[in-house]
Amino acid sequence: MNFSGKYWFLILLLLTVSCVDNLLVMSQLVSPGYALIIALTASLAGWAWLMKSIKNDQQQITACMRNPELVRPDIQRKNFYGSVFAEAIHKMEESDTELSTTNQVKTMLKARVNSLLKKEALVESVLDNLETGILIFGAKQELEFTNRVANSFLISGSDQDHTTSESSLSLGKPAVERTVIPELANLLAKTIERKEATPTRRTEFEFTCNGVTNQYRAIATHLSDENHVALGTVVVVENIGEEADEKTQHAEFVSSVAHELKTPMSGIKAYIEMLLDGDCEPDEAEELYGFINDQIDRLTRLVNSMLNLARIESGVVEIKRHDHELNDILKTAADVISPTATEKDITFTAELSDMYLPVFADKDMLGQAIINLLSNAVKYTPNGREVRLRSRMEDTFAVIEVRDTGMGIPENSLPHIFDRFYRVPENNRSAAGTGLGLALVHFIVTNVHNGSISVQSKVDEGTCFTVTIPLGHKEQKRKKQLAPPANA
Repeated sequence: MNFSGKYWFLILLLLTVSCVDNLLVMSQLVSPGYALIIALTASLAGWAWLMKSIKNDQQQITACMRNPELVRPDIQRKNFYGSVFAEAIHKMEESDTELSTTNQVKTMLKARVNSLLKKEALVESVLDNLETGILIFGAKQELEFTNRVANSFLISGSDQDHTTSESSLSLGKPAVERTVIPELANLLAKTIERKEATPTRRTEFEFTCNGVTNQYRAIATHLSDENHVALGTVVVVENIGEEADEKTQHAEFVSSVAHELKTPMSGIKAYIEMLLDGDCEPDEAEELYGFINDQIDRLTRLVNSMLNLARIESGVVEIKRHDHELNDILKTAADVISPTATEKDITFTAELSDMYLPVFADKDMLGQAIINLLSNAVKYTPNGREVRLRSRMEDTFAVIEVRDTGMGIPENSLPHIFDRFYRVPENNRSAAGTGLGLALVHFIVTNVHNGSISVQSKVDEGTCFTVTIPLGHKEQKRKKQLAPPANA
């Protein structure tokens, strides 16, 4: 029974008691005093019942609120506080729903922020580990970000916190003129001033860092959004020192080839003109034919040497490295050179190590390199002298020595001895050559076999070339695993 029902029930009860009292008084069954006592007693009993009922309803509501699994009870019509409690439960449910939605949104935003932070950290880490310098400027020409490589192009003493604090794409920096080297500042200024003509500009400059001077190329690109509103400028700085060296070497190579080709061709042309004039005697003509033949042989050797070097360096010639015994390769090379040494009455000695020297090598290429060294030794050693081929083990390397007692190499020529087309001026008349043999040897030893080669020489005393390559077979571990046990 709800509050209104209980209230009207109490009113009817009091009215009934009052009517009964009046009837009893009128019928003189009880005196008016007793009738008043009965009325008061009934009224007090009714009010006591009402208050107890309200208290029970209060206890019921309290019990419901203390229940950890708060649900909406079906007491709205039976409880004094039923409607109020139901409304409160309804409001709490709405608040809980809103709170749950807010928490979900908060969780989603937090996850998105963490994802963006991770992506930003990843991007900064990638940029920081690039070998190319990256500088990002804002719309007001303020430096916003640089990676590790680009820090070298910052002006010393300008905002030192940039290099020590965490990198951030939203970190403002001083004006560009006070921040980066003049070459980059000028490039940035021109890019911004003439952005309508072209959004990208580039420049090349020399820069010295830690005492080392290198050539750099900087490319600045103006950035804008879809509405053509300026966002900033990014500058990419690349070290082109190796590229510049390659260009220089290529130019020198072309010049050297042209020079080497021009000399014999000029000689051939001059001899042919003399023959065409008909002024030569038969003996002279025969001699000229011999000169022409020698020059053609020289051209042939030059072209073949250039082709061999170009094929190996470009990878046209397949490198076939296998497990070999080094002394077997050296013996084969010694057998090739021995007859030539005998013809010049040169004592050729092969002092090969008694130890097993395992190498992972291209037999033909390494053999050709040793033959080239031995051939040069015999070529530039006068008759009656000596050439030695030696092999030994040092730590984890195999060492090959080609030593002669020949003409020797002047000290000023030693740094250039492995350059292409370089020939020792003092020895040019002693033997024909293209100047590519030692360049090919150097490439085979260092690039193909991961080794090294050095030279020591004294004029009129002799020269020693030392080749060092790693020891070991590629299949050594597998062979050990397949080997039967010692007690088998």
